[in-house]
Amino acid sequence: MTTKPSKGNRTGLTLFGLVLLAAGGLALARALGAFGGDAARRPVLDAGTTSFAATTPWFWPVVAAAGVVLALVGLAWLLALLRVDRPRRLRLESGASGVTEVDAYPASAALAEQVSAYPDVRRAHAVLRGPSDHPHLDLGVSAVAPADLGALVTRLHEEAVPGLRTTLGLRRLPTLVRVRLASGHRTRVVH
Repeated sequence: MTTKPSKGNRTGLTLFGLVLLAAGGLALARALGAFGGDAARRPVLDAGTTSFAATTPWFWPVVAAAGVVLALVGLAWLLALLRVDRPRRLRLESGASGVTEVDAYPASAALAEQVSAYPDVRRAHAVLRGPSDHPHLDLGVSAVAPADLGALVTRLHEEAVPGLRTTLGLRRLPTLVRVRLASGHRTRVVH
């Protein structure tokens, strides 16, 4: 599943990277003499440009304003990247009699604990994402080699995910399962 923000981030980063690559490549080519020996020895800004910047009173305030705008755009982009699409509460029912909601974290933590208790599973991490009335599950599982991954995925598909879906009263719970195979022995927690 690809979201619009991730497409926008990739597009923006690609364009920004291409602009920086082109500018750096042109500067390197000029310094190495690709545009002639005179171009390599001349300053980047000619005397006319330097004179214009020194004699025009509005030049440096415009440069400063452009820098502030660029910084604000970068800050907004960074804040958008840090925004998390995890619902705090899941809406199970809504109607004339009221709304039934549950906390999302305990539901996903219980699933992670259940999956962590499976044989050959070192640890599991579950996160419910998306809108509160149509969440999707992101489940990460770290299995110990040599685990039977087919049996593990089958058990997740037939037991763990349907159990959470039934508990939450959802008809659908789209799920992304990431299984990582780790070497070493399973760590056990003794209470």
